[in-house]
Amino acid sequence: MLTTGLLVPANPALCQNGYTGADLQRMGQWLQFYQLDLYRLEIPPFASPYAAALTSGKHGWRIVVFLRDGGVTNVSWDSGFLKRPFQAASADNFVLTPGVGSNFGVSFSGCDAGDCAGNYGALLYLPWSHQFFQKGVAGRSVACSQSLLGPANAKAVVALDAALKRQQSAVPHYVAPPCPGVSKAAH
Repeated sequence: MLTTGLLVPANPALCQNGYTGADLQRMGQWLQFYQLDLYRLEIPPFASPYAAALTSGKHGWRIVVFLRDGGVTNVSWDSGFLKRPFQAASADNFVLTPGVGSNFGVSFSGCDAGDCAGNYGALLYLPWSHQFFQKGVAGRSVACSQSLLGPANAKAVVALDAALKRQQSAVPHYVAPPCPGVSKAAH
């Protein structure tokens, strides 16, 4: 776990992507104000001017996407505290994926602390288009964001299925179940 106080020093790689020590300090102040611990901060070259942070607070996991715009870094999207099935998760389940939507996606997966094998899910946020998708599995039931049913979001389904596969890595040859209303051939 990283504390928010570690955001202050400027990292040369971060500065190459347009983020300065002042930007990191501003992010740290925001996280500190909301009493969030920083677990992971990602600023890949393909995502500039965005940065994505996996955080946690007394109510669970929370994902925050920052946007550097006009020389100022502000929050572009905040997931709020994630409820079931994101109680049990790992920073390894927080992944930025290039080539999803118009630029990249932020995915995260987790499971119900009491039933990780039977109740799990994944979310995907596309910062450039401000789209949010979710896919959850509870026993034999699968719930998906309605917008996943359209062919235009096929890459989002693939990204969510990859996140579910990471979540269920202990299950050999795991294949994510399809969303209701989407044929297996569409995957």
